Amino acid sequence: MKMLLLSTVSAFFRQRAGTFLVLLGVLFGFLSTNEHHAFAVFFLTGTYGMFSLFAIWLVYTLLCVQFLINTWKSPEYTFIYHARTWPALTRTQRFSMQALGFLQPVLYYGVYLLIISIQDKLLARLWPVIPFYIVLVLMLALAAEWRIRKPVLYVPVKSRSFFKWPFPRPSSWLYWSMEWLVRERGITLLVGKLGAMLAAAGTMLYYSTGEYDIRMPAVGMSLAYLLNLGLSLELYQWEAEIWLWGRSLPVPVWKRWGRVVVLHLMLIVPETAVVLRSGALGLAEVAQLYLLGLTILIVSHLYFYKRSGLPENAMQVFLFGFVGLTLLILYKIPLLLLAAVGLLFSLYASWPKGGSSWK
Repeated sequence: MKMLLLSTVSAFFRQRAGTFLVLLGVLFGFLSTNEHHAFAVFFLTGTYGMFSLFAIWLVYTLLCVQFLINTWKSPEYTFIYHARTWPALTRTQRFSMQALGFLQPVLYYGVYLLIISIQDKLLARLWPVIPFYIVLVLMLALAAEWRIRKPVLYVPVKSRSFFKWPFPRPSSWLYWSMEWLVRERGITLLVGKLGAMLAAAGTMLYYSTGEYDIRMPAVGMSLAYLLNLGLSLELYQWEAEIWLWGRSLPVPVWKRWGRVVVLHLMLIVPETAVVLRSGALGLAEVAQLYLLGLTILIVSHLYFYKRSGLPENAMQVFLFGFVGLTLLILYKIPLLLLAAVGLLFSLYASWPKGGSSWK
């Protein structure tokens, strides 16, 4: 089962991480809460609501089927045909679980529809979703069964691309780091950004229900930014384990530190855009939260360097750090002061003790 999920489902989301990131940006960056609610009500009550929803889900499922059938033709997937030796019941169960892995976005939206239907007392209109889920799962499971019964292998031949970029890929450490994160850690990137953006949306939704000062969104957004911890760890492993020769280059410490800062500035743009899109906070307040989130991740990234990765007791350290930061925020310590102190501390701790500017 793990083999199916890693080799097929993970590969699907990893290869299409950029597409899903664009969709997340559209859903959370441009559509407000009211617009999401209006779409859900249309799907539940509109004359062609369910038909439109099922058509979207069907197109997505057909893309998954096409990916599965074409991917299992590749020479590196010859091992997949050993699945024919599994008993029929085992194949059905495992291919169904693989199908649910493909349909994660559909399942998540189904949960959202369930919440809206309970809230608006439209639960009776939701029942067609269940049989359609079954149909989609059967489509993917049958596609997998058909492919292992019709083994076709080919060696892909590179052909000339119809469209080529008029410029070469930039020789930039930032570009290569982000490209590696998108291409090789696509699922981690999607899950991390989805969690952070949902936390940001939830924070602003709660903030809009009453009269609060900036401390309330500061605590909530601190948690949202902290959810990028896994992505920060992936970037550390990229530099510490994969791009090893980069550490031997004669680059000043301040420049290395600056590259890490810029990289994390880019990393936390989506959830910051969610806060800005909500309109509940002004630009100056959003900028303070943005710098606070940057400080949280930079100090966490520094911890990875000092501990050479993620030690066993790391979660306790981050938990106590989050509690301490929360107390500082609640005691009305200015956010800009916290951000400035954190960034200066990270720069000081990154500087070699011998006084040299090279490392």
